[in-house]
Parts: sequence; C-alpha cells; structure tokens
Amino acid sequence: MSSRTASPTPPGCAPRTRRQRIFSRRHIPMVLALAVLGSLIVASNPSQVGTAIERFHVRDIPIIVGLSLGYYVLQGVRWWTLLRIITTRPPLGETVLMTLTGQATALLPLGELTRAILLARVRDIAVGSAIAAVTVQELLYSALLISAALPGSSRYYFARAGVAAALGGTVLVVAVLTVQPVFRLVRRGVARAPLLRRMMVSIDQLQADTVVLFQNWRTYVWLWISAVQAVMAVSLFYFVVNAIAPGRVDWVTAAFIYSISNVASAITLSPGSLGAFEATTAGLLVAAGGLPFGVATAAAVVHRLADKGLSAIVGMSLFGYVRAHHRLRGISLFDLRDTQTVQRVPLTDDR
Repeated sequence: MSSRTASPTPPGCAPRTRRQRIFSRRHIPMVLALAVLGSLIVASNPSQVGTAIERFHVRDIPIIVGLSLGYYVLQGVRWWTLLRIITTRPPLGETVLMTLTGQATALLPLGELTRAILLARVRDIAVGSAIAAVTVQELLYSALLISAALPGSSRYYFARAGVAAALGGTVLVVAVLTVQPVFRLVRRGVARAPLLRRMMVSIDQLQADTVVLFQNWRTYVWLWISAVQAVMAVSLFYFVVNAIAPGRVDWVTAAFIYSISNVASAITLSPGSLGAFEATTAGLLVAAGGLPFGVATAAAVVHRLADKGLSAIVGMSLFGYVRAHHRLRGISLFDLRDTQTVQRVPLTDDR
C-alpha cells in the first residue's frame, strides 16, 4: 500500500490568510445554494414546514437509515467493478471505504470527485482514471433514473419536457466524452481556462478511459447494481415523503419526482445540487403529488438530511481515520497535478 503526503507550498506562493480562506471565491456557490434553500423555506411558510416535519413518523427511521447507507455501499461496489476494467485492481473494501469517506464533501463544489482523488492518493491509480469510472457510473445511473421516471411521466401532461431535458443532458455529456471531434472542440475551450489548463493530463486520461469503459462489455454486466441503487434511492425518497404526508404519493409518482429532480438539478452549478434539488422536488410534489407547498418543502429538506446529511456525517467520521492512516493532508486532496499517470493495464477477457 502506498502512502502519499501533501506537496509543500510552491515557491513564491505565500500561505493564504484566514480572511482569504473565509472569503474565497470557491465558497460563492455554497453561499448561493444555501440562500436558495433558505428562500425556499421562507417562501413556503416556516411554521408550515415545521409542523410538517413534526408529523414525521419515527418508526420509519431504521428503514431510511438502511436505505441511505446501503445506497452508498452499493455505489462503492459498482465503482469497484468499473475500476477493475481500467486500472490495477484496488481492494473492494478500500474502494467502499473511500466512497463512504468521500461523502464528507458531497455538498461542496466538485465534492463528488473526492472519493476518486482519495483513492488515487492511496493507490497507484491516475486521478483521470478514477474520475472516468465515477463519470461512467453516474451517467449510466442517470439513464436508469430516467427510465424509472417514464411510468410516472405518462400521468402528467407537463412531464414530457422534463424527461426530454434530463435525457438530452445525459446524452450531451456522453457525446462530449466519447465523440472525438466534439471532445477536441471542448478541450480547446478548457485549455484556455487558467484553472483547468494545469489539469489537462487528467482530463485527457478521463476522456480516454471513459471511451474504454463505454466500449467494454463488462461495464454493463454489473449494471444491475446501479439498478438496485436506483430502486433504493427512490424508495428512500418515497419513505421520507410518506413519513411526512402518509398516503399522498405512491411509489411510481415518487420515482418520477425524484428521478427528474435528481437529473435536472445535477446540471446546475449548485454544489451537491443543494437548493436546486429541493426547489425542483418541492415544485413537483406540489404539481404531481398535490401536496401543500410547505409540506412539499419539508419533505424535500428532510430527504436531503436523510440522504446527504447522514452520509456526510458518516464521511466526516471516516475521514479522520483515512487521513491519519494514509498520512494525507488537505492540500493534496483536490490537487490533480501531483498524481502520476499510471500505465493502463492491458484489457484481457480473463480479468
């Protein structure tokens, strides 16, 4: 097992002051997302939101916790099946551990990439390859969520546009990463951005491994794991809504609302889709589920706490162990430049 320490502060770069860290521009998306979430609660009548949350059925907590944590365990297992195609085989347990630990930053900008960067720091895996596996995993998962939304979308006249937009966004991302002329065009634009130019090696690795994954049959053999994840995610949302507003939304409608909200909010600039997901979910619960706006907002907020809130607590609890065990430091976690590009393991049918 390899352990890596942080890169020292580059020569000529003075350490950032506490004031600079607090008022950093990277905090702007989080502030805006929290402002949207706060505005949503205020607009929906805080007292109504509070009353709805008080009706939450405590008996549903074990089911909700099991679905929430089980989802991320399966996410780690599915990620591992993809990593085995394009990298040396990382241990399954360590891959799941890094997946759970990465949830500590799930609500931060680019927080979903933390698990990839953590694994690259403790194993001889290129960051671009680890992120490629995450990207393919999430794109296929999004496609399954859109499929889950189809039965419910047939009930509502306004649903076709939402499903089409979600599907179009997913197809666009796949095209950018797999169609070479499109990728070259996007790459030229990315290369002009000072902050992204230094990551071009990782970006090229990401694109190359994404193509390999989409073309490899083993990517689809384990697709059923993502399907189980989708069922668990929808079920978590369904149980939360019914714990607050019993009998108002069935599973098919819950699948439609959750899937569209999840995929649509993912294309926003909001970190972790914070604010965007809650607003979309509350609106659809009103339009498709017939819930009062305050109750719908309460359901969206409680679901966020049950999903990302719980996983963030687990991730932060594990982060201290991972950091100490592998002697990692924060300065290296989001730096894509100091990770070597590892030679891809040849693909053979017996792997």
